[in-house]
Formats: sequence, structure tokens, C-alpha cells
Amino acid sequence: MLRRYLEQRHIDLDSGRSCLALEREYWQALEVLAYEDGWNNWRDFFYMRVLPDKPTDISLASHVRKMVTIFLFAKYDESRSRVGTVNHFQE
Repeated sequence: MLRRYLEQRHIDLDSGRSCLALEREYWQALEVLAYEDGWNNWRDFFYMRVLPDKPTDISLASHVRKMVTIFLFAKYDESRSRVGTVNHFQE
């Protein structure tokens, strides 16, 4: 089953305590993005950078995957712009 590939972590939402299930690679990316952005842990990054922009018509897990992808492309484009290449990703 797909479920065995997911890792669950507890989060606190306005609606109460919840569980977020993502692939391990997304958790690793969240941790790296948080560290690179100067946050102490992934939760601080999650609550300040990922959660505030969540639309109501998309699941939380899908939104997190989308935002991680956006942040990673932004980092990728940032590193490429330092060497004079063109940005290929638009939010």
C-alpha cells in the first residue's frame, strides 16, 4: 500500500491537533529549507512560511508538497541566477 511510504508527524492547527502524512523526502526537504531559511526547526518554518497561504480547496498534504516544490525551485533558480542562467520557474 502507498501508506507505508508515508511518514506521519503531529501538528497543531486552529482546528486542533492533527497528523500530517508525507513522503520522507518531503520531510527532509522541509527540514533543509527551514535550516537554510534560518529557522530552528521544520515546525517554525511550516507555521510561518507554509501554512498561512493554504487555500481551502486543497488538502494540507497537497499544499505542503506544492509549497516545498515552489521553495525548492526558488532555491534552484536563485543558485542558477548567480552563474548567469535564466530562471525557468514562475510561481
